Amino acid sequence: MSSINRGKVLGYYFCLTYIVLLINSAGYLKTIKYTNTTTAVFAAMVYFSYCLFYLLIMFLPVHVLDRILSIGFVENLLRKIRINSTAVIYIFCAAAFSFLQVFIFADRFIYSMYEFHINGFVWNIFLTPGGLDSLGTGRQATLVFVVIIAGLILLQVILLLLSSFLANRPPFKFRFIRPAIITAIILLILAGGFQAFVYGVSSFEGYVPVLSASKAFPLYQPITFRGLAKSLGLKANEDTSFKMKVGESFSLKYPLNPIVRDPNHTRYNIVCLVAESLRGDMLTSEIMPASWKFSQTAVRCTDHYSSGTGTRMGLFGMFYGLYGNYWFSFLNERKGPLLIDMLIEDNYQFSMYTSAAFTYPEFDKTIFAHIAPEDLHPFASDQGWKSDRKNVADLIDFMDNRDRSRPFMTFMFFESPHARYYFPPENAIRSEYLKEFNYATTDIEKDIELIKNRYINSCNHLDSQLALIINYLKENNLLDSTIVIITGDHGEEFMEKGHWGHNSDFTEEQTITPMVLWIPGCEPKIINSITSHLDIPPTLMKLLGVKNPPADYCLGYDMLGGKVRDFTVISDWDSLAYVDSQFKAVFPLKVYGFAGQNVTTHDDAEVANTDAFYNSHRDKLLKILDQAGQFTD
Repeated sequence: MSSINRGKVLGYYFCLTYIVLLINSAGYLKTIKYTNTTTAVFAAMVYFSYCLFYLLIMFLPVHVLDRILSIGFVENLLRKIRINSTAVIYIFCAAAFSFLQVFIFADRFIYSMYEFHINGFVWNIFLTPGGLDSLGTGRQATLVFVVIIAGLILLQVILLLLSSFLANRPPFKFRFIRPAIITAIILLILAGGFQAFVYGVSSFEGYVPVLSASKAFPLYQPITFRGLAKSLGLKANEDTSFKMKVGESFSLKYPLNPIVRDPNHTRYNIVCLVAESLRGDMLTSEIMPASWKFSQTAVRCTDHYSSGTGTRMGLFGMFYGLYGNYWFSFLNERKGPLLIDMLIEDNYQFSMYTSAAFTYPEFDKTIFAHIAPEDLHPFASDQGWKSDRKNVADLIDFMDNRDRSRPFMTFMFFESPHARYYFPPENAIRSEYLKEFNYATTDIEKDIELIKNRYINSCNHLDSQLALIINYLKENNLLDSTIVIITGDHGEEFMEKGHWGHNSDFTEEQTITPMVLWIPGCEPKIINSITSHLDIPPTLMKLLGVKNPPADYCLGYDMLGGKVRDFTVISDWDSLAYVDSQFKAVFPLKVYGFAGQNVTTHDDAEVANTDAFYNSHRDKLLKILDQAGQFTD
């Protein structure tokens, strides 16, 4: 086939794929809040121009390959080795366009559920051992996705065959294709220029609806006019966002000063029990009766925040007492927390259990980096409650057969409350619940109450397993020498604020967890002020004889030290959120300007005058900026 005819086929293929891509990408438009005509027009221009942009990105290497294979000596060489250059081009182009369609489908699905695009966090899920399992996807949902992806690939093959048919039929001469491509490029330039202009003006004026709408599209490239405006003597609305940089390769300064310990400190045993997605309001006498009863004899925090919206940042803050932006540096340097290092120094026995994986998130390279691999015990089955039962039995067996001349630490990460919220029949305290939960077919909004009932039942099962450990400690007189922590890695939302699950926003439902702290000899106490996972390391380290002030090694406070928090900080993959008793403010780590920034009340209601917040909280926000880089060079 001649290169001219091949060009006709590719031209038709480009146009047909663009139409399908528009259909595939239409779901992004549904996620935008259309407050006025400007936002709607802006979204439409981004939609049409960026679909062309995505397609041109994938078509560029096809075009380059086509030009190379059209060179005379290259064609002759291929003929000699009996390779059809046209077939190579078509296969390469079909593969490229199929990849694009699958990518957009996957990204759109993720964004519709979690409100973020495929990024470093998502790639981490797919590329890290145990990552996919952490999503809780079932076989049925996986099968549906595989069928859809196979369908998209097959569709691209059909479009290629159709393009070949059209290019070789008289009514569909190529003269219609070249003008169409030229027109499409002109439209791309005009639409792209228009949306960039609207975004630039919106950035200059601080017009949030347009800036927020741009987040719906993957790879959106913001353009601002601030430099130009400044050169022209124009003054923009004050950009009150605080620009934070994620340190992915910084050199650590941890701790800031050498740790000094009381040589006569008590070597308490430590039992750390953390449940996936356990939100604060689940700790009740009805849902978790055993844990509730135990909490009445311990220290219980009623306004306790996780340090993250997901497992990674939640547990990172719990063991290091640092904001989530430090995760990358500690992962790169394979640096464990001082708390674990101290226990190793004190010759503790370790036995760590999880019903997920220690490789995802990479806790085997961070929190437990200095723990011997044989002391890490991951076990995950198809349903989290089954894994929890097996791991709890093993944990109790460890305590029963430990070396009683040495103190011990054990850690258990429970999966019972993880989506899709599995439990055995005897824990169905909510009889009306969603019986079959298939990610691909379930209507989340319609069935959310039934889904939440599944979650409540799974928390009841969690309580039954916590009860086994608590009872063992009581029956073997270990509570007199053992610190016990019961908490969640983060919360879980059920559309109370428009989201399902976690890792999508800093809402109260996604970030508040129970916090029960048993300390031998400590009187029962209720703490109603703000506390955080960031406070766990300094609280424990003081009990273990550390004399340094917490600021030497973390950003938390001793929960028993009398200091009342006036704010806390929560992290996700690329943002930090400030939270106090009145306000909550989110600041992007990688996004600049107004986009990605949000201010609400403490319980997530809209704030009419955000400037008042910034003016009154500037000192605290600057303090957070300083703390976010305090432990790195």
